[in-house]
Amino acid sequence: MKLNLLTLFFICLLVSCSKTSEPENKDSKSKDIYVTTTKSKMMEFRYQESAIGSIEGIIDPTVASEVAGKITKIFVRPGTTVKKGQMMAEVDNADTSYQLSLSEAEVKKLKARLSNQKITYERNLKLVDENFISPNALETIEVQIEETQEELNSAEARLEIAKLNNSRTKIFAPISGKIEKQIISIGDYVKIGDPLYQIINNKKLRAHVMFPEKLAHILKPGIDIKLETPTTNIPYTTVIQELKPQIVADSRSIDVIADIEKQDDWQAGASVKGTIVFDKKDSVSVPEPSVVLRPSGSVVYEAVNGKAVARNVKTGITQDGWIEIIDGLEADKEIIVDGAGYLTNDANIVLKQNDPA
Repeated sequence: MKLNLLTLFFICLLVSCSKTSEPENKDSKSKDIYVTTTKSKMMEFRYQESAIGSIEGIIDPTVASEVAGKITKIFVRPGTTVKKGQMMAEVDNADTSYQLSLSEAEVKKLKARLSNQKITYERNLKLVDENFISPNALETIEVQIEETQEELNSAEARLEIAKLNNSRTKIFAPISGKIEKQIISIGDYVKIGDPLYQIINNKKLRAHVMFPEKLAHILKPGIDIKLETPTTNIPYTTVIQELKPQIVADSRSIDVIADIEKQDDWQAGASVKGTIVFDKKDSVSVPEPSVVLRPSGSVVYEAVNGKAVARNVKTGITQDGWIEIIDGLEADKEIIVDGAGYLTNDANIVLKQNDPA
């Protein structure tokens, strides 16, 4: 009887021990933290500043009328691409044609008079040689020839002006580009100097980028600047041409000026982003999520034999999703990324398996 009771006691003891050990195993497994890792790597970090600005057109002349008259023909409209010397509009040339005809007639008349006077002079010169007339008669004719010649010179000058004015009734494009604005309509009366068209040429533009005033002491002409604009996906690298001498009072910024040449997709009036790289350095880098903030400072967890080992690090700048590590970590270390925020030093970790495709 005693033996049976003793046997029953040991059986109960074994059953109770097996039940208590089972949740302990579950607790130990639940303490493992699933994480993902990547390698720390060397990376070039650029110490740079970016700012936003605008683009202005350097070659954007306003074409004005050089004669007075009524607009009779229009050949181009806003958005039309024109070439240098292409006719854009025409002003009524009735008045200038009359002036041109009068000037031509005046020149012909004076040329005929001058020719007749010269013939008379040659005839009288022979008569003087034969002593038929006095030499004083030649002096009178010489004066008349000189006066007629001066009148002819003046008339020929007026003729050239009349030709020029008549040609100015046709409005030609002074540069190649696109018509930005049309100010005239058929039937409008224009005076000398009245604007007719505005032409935009994108062959040469100018970027104004407003950098913060704290950079004024290191911004200099000749420094490389990378420009980007929404009208194209291709960046443009150039140099700073000049700096405005005064700080812009409203924004406390300095106007950095850079020229853009032969970029057909860039547009005057568009926004522009300018980026200046002041320094470059190769440093150890880790992904942003791998750096967590602890009371002791910034910490990165290294995966070592199934454990998370905390590494206190000194961080630098952030670039393209990676953080520069100035001190506290070497390259090619297995760094915990996802799950780093839940870790403590020496915590158990389990690497997540990649999901099957």
